[in-house]
Amino acid sequence: MSSGTYITIVLGVIIATLVLFLLIALMGFRKTRGRLKQTDILNDELERHKKENTRLRAELKRLNSMTNLFFASMIRLTARLNPIEIANETRGLLVNYLDAKKIAIFIYDEKGKRLNIIAQHGLNENWAPRIIYKLGEGKVGKAAATHFPVSRSEISSGNIKEPYPVFDPDICYPLIYQDRLYGVIAISVDKISEREKNLLGVVAMMTAVALNNTRSFESVQISALTDPLTRLYNIAYFKDRLQEEIKRAQKFQYSISIIIIDLDNFKDYNDTFGHHAGDQLLIKLAQIFRHHFDETDIVARYGGDEFIVMCSEIKKHDAVRIAGNLLQDLQMYDFTREGAKQQLPITFSAGVSSYPDDSSNYADLIKMADEALYEAKRAGKNNVRAYKHRIEKI
Repeated sequence: MSSGTYITIVLGVIIATLVLFLLIALMGFRKTRGRLKQTDILNDELERHKKENTRLRAELKRLNSMTNLFFASMIRLTARLNPIEIANETRGLLVNYLDAKKIAIFIYDEKGKRLNIIAQHGLNENWAPRIIYKLGEGKVGKAAATHFPVSRSEISSGNIKEPYPVFDPDICYPLIYQDRLYGVIAISVDKISEREKNLLGVVAMMTAVALNNTRSFESVQISALTDPLTRLYNIAYFKDRLQEEIKRAQKFQYSISIIIIDLDNFKDYNDTFGHHAGDQLLIKLAQIFRHHFDETDIVARYGGDEFIVMCSEIKKHDAVRIAGNLLQDLQMYDFTREGAKQQLPITFSAGVSSYPDDSSNYADLIKMADEALYEAKRAGKNNVRAYKHRIEKI
């Protein structure tokens, strides 16, 4: 082998070795580059997960905070023993958890068979007291009558007509406990999710439970607010209600009349027939008075043989007429004592005063009605007199 050939072979081996090393280096670079790229991708993914994790932790914290507030509100709700406080607590719950434009909480009046607003959000304050539903009337009345929720999407607009243009609720939940109706929650909302519907259902159920709890408390209260003999309200309760009604009348500008009724010659009746017979007469008269006056009127025993009545939204001359009609109606009732040798006629004298004509102070109104009563007594009894302001002589 010549030296030139040998050198060529050596150079070829060297070049081949260099090429091989270059190929190996290139492949290693590519692998390293690939690993670096994968590392960057993994780092980006880890950073994204970290941010998502932080966001989820913040959302969980917010939800836990809302849940704690929700349960705290529910505990406060079930601890209330006053229907208005319960309704206000329920309204606060719904304002916090639902993006509702209007919220109205109705309480069912069993005697009047109607639903009245006792708490609201987003309604005109002047309109709210006038929004009253009967059973079956509008979506509120339908939810009350059927004991099932009623929503705009579940009924055709032609089936139910809303009586009030200022309030057209989107969903109404009845307040039902042990198949007893306590009221209705009605809301107007642009959109409500299934979760929010479920929440509304839970709130409605707990509100009904809270209202049911007030029943047993009310039964205890009733014994403290009523006269044990006649079962009419006592004078302490009457005065409290009169003060509240005067405030309401000042706000909505209507009249209130007070009637004080005093039986004529009741002492003679007791002396003739005995105190037991006198008690039975008072019980019977209390039933007559309760039947004669409207359910919205407050009839109370003033003391002894005296009764007192508060007539809301009744002017003085109308109250005089109502008391006069009662006096005439007594003639239709049979007060005959079985086996009695003589009978005594049952009549009364009455005095009437009114807000705002006579006074805006509840104590003065009672005093003025009392003065009018004594005028009726001095005029010969068996009549009704309205209070008249005295004109001082100069």
